[in-house]
Amino acid sequence: MLEYTQTDIWVRFQRMRKNDCYYMSADDAHGTPIMLTASQKGISPEEHIDKIRESHEADFKDFLISVDNYYSTHSSENKELCESIFEVLKKNDHIEEREISQAFDSKENIFLADRYVKGTCPVCGHPEAYGDQCEKCGSALSPTELDNPVSTLSGNQPVLRKTIHWYLPLDQYEDFIKEWILEGHQNDWKPNVYGQVKSWVDNGLSARAVTRDLEWGIPVPVEDATGKVLYVWFDAPIGYISSTKEWAANEGKDWKPFWQDKDTQLVHFIGKDNIVFHCIIFPIVLKAHGDYI
Repeated sequence: MLEYTQTDIWVRFQRMRKNDCYYMSADDAHGTPIMLTASQKGISPEEHIDKIRESHEADFKDFLISVDNYYSTHSSENKELCESIFEVLKKNDHIEEREISQAFDSKENIFLADRYVKGTCPVCGHPEAYGDQCEKCGSALSPTELDNPVSTLSGNQPVLRKTIHWYLPLDQYEDFIKEWILEGHQNDWKPNVYGQVKSWVDNGLSARAVTRDLEWGIPVPVEDATGKVLYVWFDAPIGYISSTKEWAANEGKDWKPFWQDKDTQLVHFIGKDNIVFHCIIFPIVLKAHGDYI
């Protein structure tokens, strides 16, 4: 509840100052952890996220959290918006299709999300690095770069299998991120956020997959993409927009000024491990689309 409490304090302060401030949030409903936890409990992912939502809403009530709208990324609004954004990016050549070799757990019979592969960091030698990032040195990684990789699900060494995925070319937006965070707004960021983003940029941004081989999630809106969904950290930040749309519909307001007006300020309260998604990938998605600030 820490980030929700911090956000609530900030939002209440802004309202006391008579600023037009709204508090939007949503459950991150997709991703491998949700699917696996639901399976372990013997329930569907939908049932699992419904129980999480009930728990969160009870906590909000107990802590007097003044959220304006609390939604779910597993909603019709978010599905439609994510599909629309993906299709615009693909149409404008901001999404690249690639055949890759991906880590696969033969024992569990599943392609492994980056976080389900651990090994030794090739940059600093940290033995507990994840397949997407080293928590010690902050380096951006891929599972195939790790030394001595193992599946966190079975403990076995993953094998590589061919698969098709769609990539967001982050490297094409390196100058944009440099200006947005490291130069143009450097005093607006917390030191740890600035430092981690700088580390990513200094090491060079590279294209990153925005799809996964899973049954649970928002299906990739491409013909013959059965069994593939949008990566949770593609659809989760878009959930803020979807939550705003749902709130605006209920309030009889127009949602667009909140996401398409240059005078709007967006402030994120996040966990420390989510910096790259909120501060690099999400801004690049919005920039590549072109209709969002």
